[in-house]
Amino acid sequence: MNYKTIILESNKRRSIIRTLVRDIVNVFKEEDEGEFYLPNYIKDEDEYYFENLDYGFSVELVISENEDLERFKIDANLYRKDNIIEVNIEYNPNNKTSLMYDIVGELNEVIAHEIRHIDQYVSGSYDLDVNSPEDSLSYYTQKHELDAQVKGFKRISKLTKTPFDIVVKRWFRTHKDIHKLSDDESEIVINKILNYN
Repeated sequence: MNYKTIILESNKRRSIIRTLVRDIVNVFKEEDEGEFYLPNYIKDEDEYYFENLDYGFSVELVISENEDLERFKIDANLYRKDNIIEVNIEYNPNNKTSLMYDIVGELNEVIAHEIRHIDQYVSGSYDLDVNSPEDSLSYYTQKHELDAQVKGFKRISKLTKTPFDIVVKRWFRTHKDIHKLSDDESEIVINKILNYN
């Protein structure tokens, strides 16, 4: 693959991520809670299709209010066999407007991460048909997971003009409820991400 092809592919992925984030944010601005299937909720199509992408996929967006949260939590999962990206946004409704900038940033990270998993699956670059490890350290240090984490963190680093290492360390510090790693385990994963080739 030559340099021009790599740039073209990179631009296409950014366009896909921008489209998905835009659609999710538009629904989030309009709706307080609920389960929404995209793109169907926005337009009469069951899946997203993008030029020069060999697969279609949809997004299942789950929005829930939680006044006990100070800010918000966003998590995403890929259901590979169905080509569905599930995105969960839980947020404090009293702060909805003031949270938008940070929510957009985090959505960019999780969508880039999950799109990378779709690419991995379709290209066969990693064997994703393996059972996920039970413990968090084993899960987060899988090669395909490290690869997707790097993609997601690079996306947010570029968007926010924040050094990559700071983005990675911040995420592991602020998302303990999601990754469920001890401080020592977080350091192991962070070092693997920062030294990923």
